[in-house]
Amino acid sequence: MTALFLYIEKLLYTLLKWYNIVFIEKEIAVKQYVKYIYGCVAILLVTVLGTLAGMYYIPWTGRSKEEVETVVISENQTGAEIGDVLYERGLITSPTVFRGALRLTGTMDKLQHGYYQIPHHSSLSEIIGLLQQGRLQTVKLTIPEGFTIGEIGKRIEEQGIDTQYAFMEKGKTYTPYEYMVGTKPVTYRVEGFLFPSTYEIPVGSKAEDVMAIMADEMNRQLTPKMRQDIEAQGMTIFEFITLASLVEKEAKFDEDRPIIAAVFRQRLKTGMPLESCASIQYILGYPKPLITIEDTKLESPYNTYLHKGLPPGPIANPGIKSMEAVLYAPATDYLFFVADKEGHHHFTKTYEEHLKIVDQIYEN
Repeated sequence: MTALFLYIEKLLYTLLKWYNIVFIEKEIAVKQYVKYIYGCVAILLVTVLGTLAGMYYIPWTGRSKEEVETVVISENQTGAEIGDVLYERGLITSPTVFRGALRLTGTMDKLQHGYYQIPHHSSLSEIIGLLQQGRLQTVKLTIPEGFTIGEIGKRIEEQGIDTQYAFMEKGKTYTPYEYMVGTKPVTYRVEGFLFPSTYEIPVGSKAEDVMAIMADEMNRQLTPKMRQDIEAQGMTIFEFITLASLVEKEAKFDEDRPIIAAVFRQRLKTGMPLESCASIQYILGYPKPLITIEDTKLESPYNTYLHKGLPPGPIANPGIKSMEAVLYAPATDYLFFVADKEGHHHFTKTYEEHLKIVDQIYEN
């Protein structure tokens, strides 16, 4: 019996010893594991914070700081929209990161509208700081609807901003948006895509800066709804602007725009030449009051008397009324129109009716 008790005592002692060792080892292992997790979290946190700080304070674009972009911030633009503009101009690498930086720094509602000259190779911190400063010293520039690139260039030179030559040279190749490129060669790539309006141009701006401001405004006027409607009607933006430019140059009075647009669309639908006098004036390079038969025979891809369909590209820079006239043109059976001496248009369905109206107008 004594031996049995001794055996049981020894067994219990062994079990307790084993339990203590295992428990202590497990406790040590858990503590080491927790330390390991804390270490990983700390490293990850430092890495994330370091990355965010780097993205905020270190420039991420590879271009020189001497290169400057002129950017227009409108009064009602949101932080998200501003981020998209900066991204399109190559000033930031991610609109999402820009929006995140605004939220983290509490500056989402502190950006000021105005005209900014932002150097490339600027950090997010520098850009956000700059956008809180407000307007620069500016020169007022008014561009009427229907101005061509040549006329805009002349106005820019008159305002002392840059030379007409510099503006027109840049306009041959300037295409910040993909929709500005058509399928045929054109004289000026930017023609048609400079929105007519009154602008405050920062002092010291160059031809390309003005071009960028006006092209950005046209891009804003082409709202998502308008783009959706253009696509639904089977047009590209390039074709839409080209047709709107013809309407802009043909119409003197707003009430005529939708019907002129409807006639042009009807002619395109039936395969008739557009026969737009405005296209001949574009070839001539000046607004000739009376187009002759000889003028309509001028060999040029822009001659809509000789060539069916749209010209290779826009012939002027249309305003919003002509754009809307094309987009929401009414259904019509008219195929002909002619302007009287005051500029009002008269519309007819047949060529015979058209000739009668022409005779009546020019007999008096």
